Amino acid sequence: MKIRRGDIVTVELNPTKGSEQEGETRPCVVIQNDVGNRFSPTTVVAPFTKRYDPDDVYPFEVEVLSSETALDHDSVADLSQIRVVDTEARVKEKIGSVPSARMTRIDTAIKDSLGL
Repeated sequence: MKIRRGDIVTVELNPTKGSEQEGETRPCVVIQNDVGNRFSPTTVVAPFTKRYDPDDVYPFEVEVLSSETALDHDSVADLSQIRVVDTEARVKEKIGSVPSARMTRIDTAIKDSLGL
């Protein structure tokens, strides 16, 4: 499957340990650059969570609205839960993409999460 930065994909995140974001299959946003996506067997993703309160969003979270995407619910991309996944083994399907304005906010949240 060809994936690009900003794509929303369903990812099999289990098994997990401890406080890692879990879910049999969960939507995630691809945050790896497209050169890596083209040549690497892995990609970097951040999971979405349905826990969305517009008055309680952390600097490492970005709200992504269902009206702008193929997501079923307004959701939050959790950039504190970034993970590398094997594209063939864990990425199940592409379901849409995040609008570029939201990706700009995701870039900022990545920097906040990683202290860059």
